[in-house]
Amino acid sequence: MKKFFFLFLSVLLLSNPLFSQPERIGAGLSFATKKRFNGGDTGNPGLNIRTWIPVDKRKNIHVMPSLTAFNPLKTRPNPAWIVTTYMFHADLDVQYKVFQEKTLKVIAIGGANYTHIISKNEVLISVPPSSAPVDSTIFGFGPTIGAGLEMRMSPFIDFILSGRYSFSGLRAGDPDSGEGILVAPLSAPVIQLHAVYYFTSRGRGYSRR
Repeated sequence: MKKFFFLFLSVLLLSNPLFSQPERIGAGLSFATKKRFNGGDTGNPGLNIRTWIPVDKRKNIHVMPSLTAFNPLKTRPNPAWIVTTYMFHADLDVQYKVFQEKTLKVIAIGGANYTHIISKNEVLISVPPSSAPVDSTIFGFGPTIGAGLEMRMSPFIDFILSGRYSFSGLRAGDPDSGEGILVAPLSAPVIQLHAVYYFTSRGRGYSRR
């Protein structure tokens, strides 16, 4: 967990000085395909926080670091124990404006995703040591592609609906050693809804060129 959050914070700190100050910040929900691991399933929805950092003067291209924490899901695969599964996504994407008509904007998204899944087991009934479950973790990296619609609601507020597809290889690893071996591919569609706040007003006119 510490390595996961350190990675995300490093991305944020390195991105800001390279480009400029964040233009806006968004919060919303992520819905991803459930994945089964260690006897439990990952949950939905996820809470996502994202920021936009403009790259060019016309602000057609943005770098978008984001973090998603999915709702932990408890599963009881056996009467003797309960499995609670946590899933986290860290994304570093680039957004490009493809088309704009007044208050509606079409965007293309591409970047990289880091997925981290943690399985925690709670033993309810005493069982032989050989059959007792153990806490486990898996992680993986991969590219992401997607598209979305930005809808301008006011000088300070946007609403965004986007979809993406993440390609990743899941690796089972020891969190202490940082080592892992490839277990299975993780390729999942993700749907996201965001409410976005701009730090500076864009004026009363709703048409942006």
